[in-house]
Amino acid sequence: MPRPANPRGPTPPSRPRSARGQRSRRALRGPAGERGAASVELAVTFPVVLLLVMTLIQAALWFYARSVALGAAQEGAREGRVQPASTARAQAAAEGFLDQTAADLLSSRDVAVTGSATTVAVTVTGTSISLFPGLSGWSVTQTAVGPVERPTP
Repeated sequence: MPRPANPRGPTPPSRPRSARGQRSRRALRGPAGERGAASVELAVTFPVVLLLVMTLIQAALWFYARSVALGAAQEGAREGRVQPASTARAQAAAEGFLDQTAADLLSSRDVAVTGSATTVAVTVTGTSISLFPGLSGWSVTQTAVGPVERPTP
């Protein structure tokens, strides 16, 4: 005698519930030995990346401080070589440039001017600002030399 048809359709083969639930959870979380690996990787790499970025910014500040110091030295040399040549005018021009441009960028800055009958040399030294607390910035020294103008008949 044929069996009567099931009104709900064919019945799937039965499995124990606990095996099916464990298999789906295991498939989602991966092997048991890798749990939390992403968090540990992030905790190790983030400080390294942050230190790298801070060092790059510190290097950029040092290059900018060098550029400003060179600009001050060139401004001082430009003013000092004009007739009548004056080392005092060169010093004032370089210090004025630093006051306007590098108020906080260069600390412990110093302007040294030397002059002779034919040349004027201006040297600007200082320390760039530091992003790292407790550490001093990098040293900056820039020099500009120019010939003294001589009137020709």
